[in-house]
Amino acid sequence: MGTEALATPAPREQRVLMQAMLTRLPEFSDRLAQLLSDEDEFYHQVDSTAPDELRKVCRANLERALTALVEGRGLPLDAARKTGLAQARQGIPLPSVLRAFRIGGIFVYERLLELAGPGFINPARTVEINSNVWKTIDLYSDALTTAYSEVAAELSQEKLALLDGLLQGRFATQPELENAAKELDLPAAGTFVAVVTEAVEPEERPGVEALLRARRWKSAWRPGAEVGLVVIDRVEDVRRLRDLLGTLPLAAGMSRPFNGFLEVPDAVHRARVARRSLATGAAGVAVFGDSPVTTLVASAPEMSRDVLRSVLTGLLVLPKPERQVLLDTLIAWFAGHGSAKEAADRLIVHPNTVRYRLRRVQELTRRDLSDPVDVGELYVALEAVRLTDS
Repeated sequence: MGTEALATPAPREQRVLMQAMLTRLPEFSDRLAQLLSDEDEFYHQVDSTAPDELRKVCRANLERALTALVEGRGLPLDAARKTGLAQARQGIPLPSVLRAFRIGGIFVYERLLELAGPGFINPARTVEINSNVWKTIDLYSDALTTAYSEVAAELSQEKLALLDGLLQGRFATQPELENAAKELDLPAAGTFVAVVTEAVEPEERPGVEALLRARRWKSAWRPGAEVGLVVIDRVEDVRRLRDLLGTLPLAAGMSRPFNGFLEVPDAVHRARVARRSLATGAAGVAVFGDSPVTTLVASAPEMSRDVLRSVLTGLLVLPKPERQVLLDTLIAWFAGHGSAKEAADRLIVHPNTVRYRLRRVQELTRRDLSDPVDVGELYVALEAVRLTDS
């Protein structure tokens, strides 16, 4: 795949307009970068972490395509393929890349019409420009898709086996561990965090690895499994990683930092437990152990459900609306540190209403809210309800 021409070369009038775009390339590159940031979640994240890089890529792609068309040459599809290979290897999602090229094509089309002015526009010329722009988008999209397919095929089974070996703890000797580190471009000795992510919406799956790469962080991710190892250079990187993941439409669980590959399987398990401590369908980031009771509930889901049924039996048999009112009141009471007034403020009801509902909870559960043991059991049961209902 080298250079492919459009069905018909762009007319001279169009080439003049494209040359005019080239003279204002920095301006149009900035505008396109901003448009991509506004329209696509992945590029919004790139723009917030590496804005100069995004503008550089926009400029390179605009300049390459417009120059080829102005000079009457075919489209440089080799360059598009190389771009696709690089983006695929960085973990940038293909849907985002294809969307970016569609957005870019429409942007060029609208800017050409804008530069042409009303005197130039007639139905024939509009259709002609539109046809050339969409032909360009189709050819570039095909080149990108082919590049992504090549990268998927070239992801050696050996590398996947090495990463799986680390994640599952199959390597025990130092030579095995050092070889895996070398092949995966990870330090043989260092500090890591295990991360498990899940998209909140099926269609929203930002390239976490690519965003980390933009922040100059090293990481290795299991394709499709959304499990990764992230290299941590400084203690404050844990907070920075958590903040970055928190900006994405993801539910993510993180282990605590650990040293050495022998701890990877346990760290991955802890990251999974942390992920389960978030309600399904809710974006957020949880670090293993940050909330000990929630971590305990998430790590033993079957036992937690048994506790739930034992402690809240009297509540669970109520009609759902009544049950939910009492559960919400109990949640507000815990959030208000045991104050009926604070719970009332949260629920926007009178404190006496809260006190009445809490008496009902005590009657139905046979738990006393003045007894620390009973209070502890109720809190564990509430956490189990939250995670079970999710």
